Amino acid sequence: MIAHLNPSDALTSPRSARVSAVRSLQQRRHRAARGAFVVEGPQVVQAADRRRSIRELYITEDAAAAHPHLVGSALDGGARVVAMTEPVARAMAETENPQGVIAVCSLVARSWSQYPCPTGGERAGMLVLLDRVSDPGNAGTIIRTADAAGACAVVFTPGSVDPHNGKCVRATAGSIFDVPIFTDVPAPQVLAQARAAGVTTLAADGRADLVLGTAEASAVLSGDIAWVFGNEAHGVDPQIAADVDARIAIPIRGGAESLNLAAAAAICLYASIL
Repeated sequence: MIAHLNPSDALTSPRSARVSAVRSLQQRRHRAARGAFVVEGPQVVQAADRRRSIRELYITEDAAAAHPHLVGSALDGGARVVAMTEPVARAMAETENPQGVIAVCSLVARSWSQYPCPTGGERAGMLVLLDRVSDPGNAGTIIRTADAAGACAVVFTPGSVDPHNGKCVRATAGSIFDVPIFTDVPAPQVLAQARAAGVTTLAADGRADLVLGTAEASAVLSGDIAWVFGNEAHGVDPQIAADVDARIAIPIRGGAESLNLAAAAAICLYASIL
């Protein structure tokens, strides 16, 4: 039995109400109602633990032996820690091959009140705005890239995927706890406040005349920037594209019609800081 835990509290039945309660958080309406979401795997759970976001931690004997610090740290942070069997882990997890570490965490998305990014410092004002992005894998990868590139926030417009979606959370590799996330914020509001803060607003658009790698594009990539990335199938909304300071395309030399959204976002974000 895992040290510091009560053996009588161990979760052994895959059909228990607690397993059902955790699994229900795979649905957006239940996440919203309970203000909680699920993270799986030691890497993401450790990121949640660093931010003291864990409410409940479920862990197998093998996982506790492999990550001995997790139990004590979660308990120190006020989380409820429960030992579980491997069958319970498989029943509770969304992934096919769970790693024996599952946590219920408080939602990370914040409510919008004002433009959240400081200006003037190194990469201080780089914000990422996702306009109706629907694929959770893309959204999660962009959050991870935005975090790595030093972005100060990632904002989701209405109609976008929920960043607390399990696939999205896993794709962030823990960055969902490290970069501020805002949801259901209308794009015009973000762009207006960005401009008022002296931030350049740019939209990634494969049909734009301005192309990354040119002197003209480089001229607009200095200072603080708010990047807009659009829906996978339809791109940035035309009204939003008409409202930004500039639209920028990524050059494509080969026969590919377009780039994956997350790949395109990575190129644009790093073009802003290199």
